[in-house]
Amino acid sequence: MREEVYNNIEAWFENYVAGFESEIEEIGTNIELKKNHSFRVSELITELSEEWELDEADLILARIAGLLHDLGRFEQLIKYGTFSDTEQINHIQLGISTLEENNLLSELSDEESKIVIDSIQNHNETLLPKSISPTSLPFVKLVRDADKIDILHIVANYYSNNKQGSNKRLEMELSDKHDISKKVFQSIINEKVVDYKDVMTLNDLKLQQMSLIFDLNSKKSFKIISEKTYLKQIFETMPKKDEVIDTYRQMKIFLENQL
Repeated sequence: MREEVYNNIEAWFENYVAGFESEIEEIGTNIELKKNHSFRVSELITELSEEWELDEADLILARIAGLLHDLGRFEQLIKYGTFSDTEQINHIQLGISTLEENNLLSELSDEESKIVIDSIQNHNETLLPKSISPTSLPFVKLVRDADKIDILHIVANYYSNNKQGSNKRLEMELSDKHDISKKVFQSIINEKVVDYKDVMTLNDLKLQQMSLIFDLNSKKSFKIISEKTYLKQIFETMPKKDEVIDTYRQMKIFLENQL
């Protein structure tokens, strides 16, 4: 696959995102946030790819999947004003529909198109289904790692530098109570990614985001998160309750053991 294919899709993506405007300042901010996130995920894939031994064609394909993984977020935000997925408003299905309606993968083979769609479809599943093809699996894992790293980058920066409530959509409109849900606590103690359905408060959300480290796939991913101190930054914005301290300690030890 040629670099030109990526460049054509990138140009379409830029034009597509430019078509979304909102008089609501917070929505406009989040459109820009998701646009930048998409580009950073694509760039991170290049950085992580050394460990995955991808050839040039596979790297371009992975970067396309990374750029498009959140394509449905823009329509979700403009039409429904939220980042919260439901059966009716799911950013993955919105993204795949947009991709198909615009024949965006026309320059790819059927196998390459399937890899991109599989990567989009599975980039934020709590558990990967066993039905994913062996051909798609490395790409899916690579996109998932890059996505998680940049999510931690975004939220660590937001929580550290902004007043609570300044971006309610990024906070999933959750209340800023000090309580930590028992299921959230137990998931982390068991070194599992917190299921979003168990998130009840903003502090639960912060722990859920930190718990993404339990589902990383490469040593380079752990190294980036450790060096950038994302977990520490988020922890410092949380109440120093015993449950918070215990979960942070568990995650810190887990992260150190992967390096």
